[in-house]
Amino acid sequence: MLLIFSIISIASFAKAPNLHVEQMFNGSYNSNPSISLNMSKSPEKYFRGCTVTNNKSILNKVTKLFEKDLPKAARSQDLISDGTRFRSMIIINNGEEIYVGLSYDANNGCYLFISGPLKAFK
Repeated sequence: MLLIFSIISIASFAKAPNLHVEQMFNGSYNSNPSISLNMSKSPEKYFRGCTVTNNKSILNKVTKLFEKDLPKAARSQDLISDGTRFRSMIIINNGEEIYVGLSYDANNGCYLFISGPLKAFK
């Protein structure tokens, strides 16, 4: 019984972090003209970027999704400079760091990115 619980604990620890901000990349925004998506994957690195322009409702959604992921962060940072807010967090998964960043300003636009070693997303 103890062995079974140990295996379940290890399996759940190694599982992908299921970030809320990844909802921006689920395909539901592919045809939205106010969103531009950028994704790249190599054997060493995984990257997703999302740019939102002139769309306050989507900007609000992205910021709420970012907030939901903050409790998973090992470290986070919040900066405001010249009217632009920069937020970032580092989430540890599979012993690797996943970087999540968000910048936005009063123009109802934002840039969100998720990046890290491929191993961190497995």
